[in-house]
Formats: sequence, C-alpha cells, structure tokens
Amino acid sequence: MDQWIKQAVKRAGRKAGLALLKVLAPYVLPIVAFVLVLMLGYFIIFEMPKQAIMEKYEHAKDQVAGFFYGTKEEEDQQIFETYQRLAERWREGLTAEEEFQVEPYTFNWEWLAQVDRSLNDPSFLNTILDDYAKEVVLKPEETFEEVRPKFKWNDAEIVTVKEVCVQEEGKEGEVQYAKSTVTERQPVRLLQQARTIQNVYNYTYTSETLTETVSSPCGTLTTKVTQEKLQQIKPIHKEDWEPLREILIAHGAKRLEDQDFLLEYWLSYLSDYDGEGGGLNEGWTPISGDLIWPTKGDRITSSFGYRIHPITGKKTLHAGVDVGVPIGTPVYAAKAGKVIFADYMGKAGNAIMIQHEDMETRYYHLNKIKVEAGQEVQAGEEIAESGNTGGSTGPHLHFEVRVNGNPVNPLLYFGYTVTADILTYRPLNISVMLEWLSKRNSMLAAKEILTMIDDAAKAQGVDPYLLIAITGAEQGFVPKTNKYANQIVKNPWNVFGSWKEGKGSTLTTKEAAEIAAKTIVKLSKGKPATVNSIAWLSDPMNPGGVYAEGGDWVGNVSNFYQMLSELRD
Repeated sequence: MDQWIKQAVKRAGRKAGLALLKVLAPYVLPIVAFVLVLMLGYFIIFEMPKQAIMEKYEHAKDQVAGFFYGTKEEEDQQIFETYQRLAERWREGLTAEEEFQVEPYTFNWEWLAQVDRSLNDPSFLNTILDDYAKEVVLKPEETFEEVRPKFKWNDAEIVTVKEVCVQEEGKEGEVQYAKSTVTERQPVRLLQQARTIQNVYNYTYTSETLTETVSSPCGTLTTKVTQEKLQQIKPIHKEDWEPLREILIAHGAKRLEDQDFLLEYWLSYLSDYDGEGGGLNEGWTPISGDLIWPTKGDRITSSFGYRIHPITGKKTLHAGVDVGVPIGTPVYAAKAGKVIFADYMGKAGNAIMIQHEDMETRYYHLNKIKVEAGQEVQAGEEIAESGNTGGSTGPHLHFEVRVNGNPVNPLLYFGYTVTADILTYRPLNISVMLEWLSKRNSMLAAKEILTMIDDAAKAQGVDPYLLIAITGAEQGFVPKTNKYANQIVKNPWNVFGSWKEGKGSTLTTKEAAEIAAKTIVKLSKGKPATVNSIAWLSDPMNPGGVYAEGGDWVGNVSNFYQMLSELRD
C-alpha cells in the first residue's frame, strides 16, 4: 500500500511539473535567450577586446582579430603599435626632471586602446538588440587628444651660493689655499597645473633656503641653496573623474550608471608595469636612522631602478620601492613634515605626499588616508593604511624619497648599500648614455665628451659610469639651461675645488676627466673591507683625503651610479 502511494505521488509530481513547464515555457525561454544574447553581446563588446589587449590570444593575428571582432572596420595589424606610439606622445618635449613631476598622471596604451574602442562604439550605451546602433569607428588620434594629460609650467631657478677652497701655487711653488664664493643659477621648470582625465591639480610653492657647512683647509665653508619647494597640490573638482565624465557625456553617455560602469571597467586597465619585478633577496632588514621605515613589513617586492616594459621594451624608472604587505597594514610618516597632498591621484591611487625640510616622501596605492593636506605630522605617526588602489597589481605600499624633486633610492636611508666595484673598467655604452643624457638636456650628451670620459676611466682602470654619476652629484649632469653650462662642462667634477675659480677653471673636459679618475684611484687606497667604496671617497677617516664632504654627496653619487649601472646592464 505504501509503495503504491509513493508511485502515485511521483506520477502526480511529474504531471504537475510538465503542466507548469508548459505554462512557463513561453516566458522562460525568451528570458533565457535574452540573457544569453546579453552575455554574448557583453563578451563581444567588452571581453574580446580586453582579451586581445591583454595578450590572451596565442597568435598576434588572433589578437588583432579579437580586437576588431564585431566591427566592420578593416583589421589593422599595426593597431596596437599605433596605440603604443600615441600613449608615449604625452611626454613629448618633457625633460627627465619634468617627467618626474608628472609621473602619477601617466597612462598606458592598453587603457587608451580600450577607451578608444568603447567611446567610439555606440552600442555600449544601447541594448545589443538596437537595430539602429552604428558600427565602431576607431579614432586613436582624436581619442588620445581628448584624454591626454596637459600641463602648465612656471619658470624658476635654483640659486646656490657656495664658498669653495681653491688650491693655488705660491710664487715659490708652495701649495696655498684661498676661500672664494661662487654663485650658480640653475633654471628649472616647475609644474603649475596638471589637467588630467581624473581631476585638475593646481601646484603651489614657497621659497626656502637650506644652509650646509663643511670643513676645509681654508676653514669652514658655507653653502646656501635657495629654491622653490612644493607646498600643496590641490584638486579643483570635489569628485574625481569629473573631466572624464564630461568626455563621456559629450559622447552620449548621459546616464550616471553608464558612466560608473565604464569608469570601473576602464580603471582595470591602469596597471603599472614599471613596478613589476626586481625584488630584494630575503634577509635584508631596514635600519631606521634619518628616516623611519614606513610600514610593518620589510619584504621588498620591487626595488628602485629601471624596468623594461614587457610589451614596448622601453626602459622606465621605478622611482621607489614596493613593500609587500596586506591591505590595511599601518603606514607611518618616515619623517616629520607637512602633508602637501592626501587624495586620489591617477595610477598612484590613494596617495600621500609629505614635504620635509630636505626631502619629500610619497606613499602610493593606499586603502585609507588618515591625514589631510596642510597637516603637520611627526615621524612615525600613522598616516594611512596600505592598499591596492590605482595602477597597483597587488596589495603593497609604494614608497618614494625625492630630493630636489628627483627620486632617490629609499633603501639608501635604511642601511642598504650599493655594491660598487668602482675600480673595474667597464666600457661605456655611449649610445645608451647619449639617449639618457639628452633626455636631461645635458651638455654631456655629446659623443666626443663621452669618449673622453670613457678614455680617462679606461686609462686609470675605473668605472666610467662612476665619473658620470659624480657629475650628477656635483653639477646635475650640467643642464644646457644653466647659463654657465659651456664653462661647467669643462670641469663638471669640480677638480681643484671649483670649475669657476683657480686652477679648476683652466682645464679642458679631457684634463678634468683624467684628474677625476686619478683622484678616485688615489682615494680608494686603504679602504677597509667593511666600508662601501663610494662612501670611502667621502670618509673623514680616509688618509688620502676626501673627494667631497657630506652624506648627501655619497647618497647622490650612489643613487646615480646605481641608475647608470642598470642602464649599462
């Protein structure tokens, strides 16, 4: 009896299910079909181009076909090269120092390609069943001009008033020393405004003078450097991405939900290839001194230095270090100072910049900001939580140190030393150095000058890249904008005390390079095994004397030497 009841219930259930299916079928099947069509449309409009741009296809031909699928345009096999070339054009006419100032506003070619395809595909604002939707018409040049960052600059100068000790010969040939004052004026361009797709940022500066003293055979020497220091970066729009929303509205995307969808979709392309790779081996531990380590964690996932873009092959500077820490890890001010920016900034994501007396520190990709622009902070004070915002490819803290606007290796402030085999000659890659120095508008960017430096280094068995690094620390690589550049380039190493006074002002570039190389050999003698080679050149315990005094000189030479060595490699 029980078995019969169970079978009857099953038969009744099947009949009821079939009856329900017959009733719902006219409604369910169209809905399922509609959803499938929507999913297919989304894949064609968004995912296929994305897979193509992110190089998910095995063959280049399939990659191009995927990008053009769903359009009636003729496939252009060089389309990705076109976007790469355009994406690099935003930096045309900028010197390396100017590029450092606008670094957070860069965008990659992948982002440009997808924005161009989306903006010029009318179907992304309509349903895919809209028979009146027009075809995609790619406009790389026009789209680039719409979304590229634009900058305004102010002319300023760095004024250095320096007392120097000049070596002279007396009437009877004895060595004499005389104190002299040298004034140098170096023109610079400072960023006044950055007009970007995310916001419009205004920069303000204030004049500051730093004073440093060193001992010499002439007595105490004083150097005063007066320059404009960045005080604040203020966004004009209260909400980020207003400029990009205005572009979307101009293209017909007037609904807020459409804008929000596209913004979220596009931001997934703002990856930061510059920071990938180049971590330190385990075992290194930061030693806090002038700066405090900025977070809880010391695993360096990407160090300071040049990176090769995996697609374009272009070398770009990773201007800081990446510390691998989980989202929400406390971030601390490395030194007491004034917060000049605390907001969202392009590929940097949530970012904080702090101006200190002698440097600037930056903290990128933050999850939560806990300070405001204009606020004074103390060393070690918690200012944020680490995150994964902006162009980040994984949770980490990007930490930078900048001196006079130029990025320096932050690890040099935490007990890390650059391995420097400075008494080993390595042939100078003149073509690479010409390109690098030309970007800095340097007087050294001449084949005959670089050949003189290479020859001088080879004759003494020293590394020519060290000689060039010293010109960076002594004379900023001799920018052509300096009105004394034609004189300075004859002695950018300041041998005999100065390029401007005494015997140092009578030298040729060849003679000065030879003397600088000989001086390095002389000062390198007697170096203890535990002392860094570059630091020994400026160590008061060096029995041969010092090339220059002050920790800044050692740090600057080490920083430039590391950068140049990576270019060499």
